[in-house]
Amino acid sequence: MKEKEAGAERGKPATYTGDKKARMAAKTNKKWVRLATVLAYVLSVSLAAIVLAVYYSLIWQPVRGSGGSSSPGPGAAATPAQLRAAPAGPTAGPPPAPPRTGPGPGPAATAPPAASPPPAAGSGPGAGSP
Repeated sequence: MKEKEAGAERGKPATYTGDKKARMAAKTNKKWVRLATVLAYVLSVSLAAIVLAVYYSLIWQPVRGSGGSSSPGPGAAATPAQLRAAPAGPTAGPPPAPPRTGPGPGPAATAPPAASPPPAAGSGPGAGSP
């Protein structure tokens, strides 16, 4: 029968050479680094999910589209060309209606108000007559 390491039977801890100690320490460090990386990943993904859940449940207000139109809705960001072409100051027309609450016909039963056309070039406030 093979004999175990010397001193193992007496309860004395085994002694290792410097090379084996270094390898065992590196292996232990790798396990901790791997565990810390996995925990950091899980926590970051969970935190992102929590932030999105709070945002969409408490802060975000959905904007209903106007149906099949290809123009961006009221919540869409304007392009730089649209910003340059837009007149300075308030726009003409009535302000948007507040959202409806309570019972009543849904959005399919009511038609949205017609949008006013943009002012022609050279007309409007600040344009002088020749």
